Amino acid sequence: MIKALAFIHKMDGLSDNDFRDYYENNHAPLASSLLSFEGYERNYINTELNPLYSSLGSISIFKYKSMKSLEIVSKQMLSDAGDTLRDDELKFMDASKNYFVLTESKQLTEQEFNKKIFYSANSENDLNVLDSFSGINKISNNLFIEPNKTIGIAEYGINQNVSFDTLKRLMQEHPQALIASCIS
Repeated sequence: MIKALAFIHKMDGLSDNDFRDYYENNHAPLASSLLSFEGYERNYINTELNPLYSSLGSISIFKYKSMKSLEIVSKQMLSDAGDTLRDDELKFMDASKNYFVLTESKQLTEQEFNKKIFYSANSENDLNVLDSFSGINKISNNLFIEPNKTIGIAEYGINQNVSFDTLKRLMQEHPQALIASCIS
């Protein structure tokens, strides 16, 4: 599976709640009406839980079964549909800070999660550094198609039975880990 992980930044001064509200009630329905998605989820960042990432609003994931599927959406983005979406983005995003990475991802579970953790990996070991924490399940390693300093982004689902102490310890030991709430 091909995934495009888009790191979407909020406009300055926009609260987490206002960003999420606009994205869910305006932008996501508009994007879904204009583009041919095979999978589309938004993972919203809570800046209180993730102070290192105060401008990041969402890690949006676009899933494709093949590069051909991705090419179809890329062509759609070059049309009027893409212009419409880019105009709408200016209402709630700081588009100049947005970026995406293409990954090859093997899904390790089909379970859906309301909360997730994303962990940037610079080495093979980093891809598994959170595996020892109880109450989280690895979803995918999201290996970059064109790796640079970072080779992938480990994606974990947070189980409902995870303890607050476990998450607190995880964030203390790994402050670069991103905790997000997920909407598919």
